[in-house]
Amino acid sequence: MERDLGLIIKLEGERGDVLASIADTNNYLGPLLPLDEGSPSALLKYIDLYGDTTFNQLQMADFLDEWSRLYSLATSDAERKMLRAVENLGRKCASEAHLYLKFYGD
Repeated sequence: MERDLGLIIKLEGERGDVLASIADTNNYLGPLLPLDEGSPSALLKYIDLYGDTTFNQLQMADFLDEWSRLYSLATSDAERKMLRAVENLGRKCASEAHLYLKFYGD
């Protein structure tokens, strides 16, 4: 399942304050994410391209492990740059309590 518009990914504090934000306006991530319910992915398959998905600090080790596997699917420098940007937000989320990595779809 692909979409025309990309995700907005934000690193937010517990009160919803936005600490950093990435707009995937070219939809680099959509084709890379495991959207199949039968996917072996534990977390990434739940990113909702049309809704909102939130990950917390306790999930970040597993999230980052799965995220690192997406690099093998990337076919362009732009896709790899987007993956790195999200990974950096995930690493920040993992390093501090009360931070959330949020994916906002349509």
